[in-house]
Amino acid sequence: MWLKLITWLTLLQLLAGALSQELKIFGGITEPVRNYPFLVNLRRGPTFKCGGALIAPSCVVTAAHCLENDVQNVDNLYVNAQQDCLNDTIPDSNVRQAWYACISPQYKPINLDADLAVIKLRQPFYTSDIINTVAVDFNDPPEDARMRIVGWGMTNEEGLDWGQCLQSADVSLVRRDQCNRQMSLITPITKNMFCALGENKIDACQGDSGSPILYGGRVVGVVSWGKDCGSGLPGVYTRFSSSSMMWFLQSFIETNCLD
Repeated sequence: MWLKLITWLTLLQLLAGALSQELKIFGGITEPVRNYPFLVNLRRGPTFKCGGALIAPSCVVTAAHCLENDVQNVDNLYVNAQQDCLNDTIPDSNVRQAWYACISPQYKPINLDADLAVIKLRQPFYTSDIINTVAVDFNDPPEDARMRIVGWGMTNEEGLDWGQCLQSADVSLVRRDQCNRQMSLITPITKNMFCALGENKIDACQGDSGSPILYGGRVVGVVSWGKDCGSGLPGVYTRFSSSSMMWFLQSFIETNCLD
């Protein structure tokens, strides 16, 4: 989840190591996905890639890096809803194909700044108590905020379990100046990022990228990057309350998601 920057080639090597771009929930608990009717997972063909959140019946918010720098090619990108474990069989009514996607114009793969994307689905989900949307909150959580992360990412150091069941955990906001001190050797924390960490080093990990972080039942960001899992360093999330992220997301919603 956490990256380093130098030159392009050096950075790509560093990203593969020090900055895992797919986060997991390290230290969370198993929870049924029915508790999160808006939660979806993204797949390239049958292969799980990232988490996401349904912010409108036909729109999913996720991290830009989840699209693997191939935003134009979404023909094989699918969204699965209400799937407790990644290898669970789900009905066709819970699966949608992507139509197109858009990433933030400010997105920088080199340091995962403005790491935000929205996917427009070919067919909207039929909302109900089982599958529904989540509200987006463009306000900064208060300094003492306790937030909830959910995702299908790694839960130990053995790697991603392709049958992983949904995990959740509570994390607390980490002050920007403190996070910058801890993370500046990797990459500075920009205005489009915020940091959080749970008790006993609870954190997101590989596989949690793009999954929502929730405050008061609303989504305030998505999992972006971090340094290792359960290392004691904060996880970094895309900050919806920054002016550029707010403008991008509100503009996309008004133009593409209100049908």
